[in-house]
Amino acid sequence: MKPLPFAPAVCLPVLLFLSAPVFAQDAPDAPAAQDAPERRVIPPLTLEERIVDLIEAIQDEAPETYRRMAELPREEALARVMRALDSGAIPASEAAKGKSATVVQGIDVKPLPALELTGKKFLYLRLDGVTAGTAPEAVKALDGRGGNADASGVIFDLRNAFYGDYSAVEPLAESARKLKCPVMALVSGKTAGVGELLAAVLRRDCGAVLIGTETAGSVFPAKRIYVNGVAWFVPDPPAQYSGISPYALKPDLEKSSEARLDYDQLKESPDKLDGDPVLRLAADLLTMKAAVRPVEPSPAQ
Repeated sequence: MKPLPFAPAVCLPVLLFLSAPVFAQDAPDAPAAQDAPERRVIPPLTLEERIVDLIEAIQDEAPETYRRMAELPREEALARVMRALDSGAIPASEAAKGKSATVVQGIDVKPLPALELTGKKFLYLRLDGVTAGTAPEAVKALDGRGGNADASGVIFDLRNAFYGDYSAVEPLAESARKLKCPVMALVSGKTAGVGELLAAVLRRDCGAVLIGTETAGSVFPAKRIYVNGVAWFVPDPPAQYSGISPYALKPDLEKSSEARLDYDQLKESPDKLDGDPVLRLAADLLTMKAAVRPVEPSPAQ
């Protein structure tokens, strides 16, 4: 194991965080009386030792997270570790029972067919979950639109995409990369996990404009790591997404609104978007982009 580049560094926020009762629960009991039989008392771990143990566990069990940490200045790395572990720590006995407030309960998400909006100018994809059941429908729609240079744009509605399968992200991203038109992604505080990662990939690889409000901030799956009788939930980013931040996504255009058109209503009236300000803004922006799209020069005669 290579030397830890920042293990010795201890800053005040770390000291305060690690002073929480959860870290003290395994301390040995004091002797009951002076005349009690002599017994060996194992000193509790120092704060520095606890930090080192935690970082070593991350190095062994979440190497991509450790690699990111090692590239940072040591004080910033420690601060980021603590922010990344904001999901909290629970006693190992409770973790074994599966108790964790950070685990989102899965729900069944039905695939919603793509819609053509505003005179069939825009392709609209609503993904309330990025799953093996919903992704193929979206991929099919994207592949049908991918080679159409006249398309005005594609809108991904990820405002309620908090559940899914991380393996479904790449097929969707691959189809989106083939698009020859602008891409919009609608996001909110409910955009989390797989949906949050998809939004980040669309922004990075397709130049997607994110519209809405800041996302939940739980981009990557969490891996359970046991250290000194405590279970931590550590973000464990897949290697292919090494350039994507694990923190909340800030929209390019902030538009706060609880109003959101029902899918069936939108299906019946695909040209009436005024009941959904965020979707309306995305459609207007695509309309403007289409209006100023450069025209390819004609071949020389």
